[in-house]
Amino acid sequence: MIPPNPELNPLGQERTLKRNTSVLHEFAGTNDPNCLVLYHHLRDREFDAYNPSEYHAQMCHYYKNGFSVVEIVPRILKMGKGEEVACSLVCLRNEKSDGENSLCELAFQAQRQFLGISMLVKNRCFVCGKDGKRCGSCKVAFFCGPDCQRAGWEVHKVMCKKVKKAKKDVKVEGEGEGEEEVVTIDC
Repeated sequence: MIPPNPELNPLGQERTLKRNTSVLHEFAGTNDPNCLVLYHHLRDREFDAYNPSEYHAQMCHYYKNGFSVVEIVPRILKMGKGEEVACSLVCLRNEKSDGENSLCELAFQAQRQFLGISMLVKNRCFVCGKDGKRCGSCKVAFFCGPDCQRAGWEVHKVMCKKVKKAKKDVKVEGEGEGEEEVVTIDC
């Protein structure tokens, strides 16, 4: 149980976090391009999904309000019948105001404790939807190759520049360390 501490819980209400993998299962199981990024609304306590354009706009909004990416946590969501969906938990924090950072529901569902905001991003190309590689500059967007990266640059460039301009060393957990941590979804 989270105590009603306005510094850690901006709503000033008690919250009980419970693991519920059904939302991760639904997210991982769809190929809908509008479900590329999963996030959790703190105010209405509901999960929802972004398409790449909405994700870029939301990331720019977070940066405008003092949040910045501090860590990227790889996750593999295991589905039934051996299916796996590679994802990245993009973790943002407001370094200027601890009162803006509360226990993140989505990070909790992805088996990570984190104070701040996070979004679970499928490691799929933001243009064509195929398996993607992390953008070498910002590390929070995915493209399958140079052609799709050029095609998506007009939308991606604003967010990419904001992440780079923040001059933070964004840590990708496990990078160069070997195995990624695996989140298992029971179907």
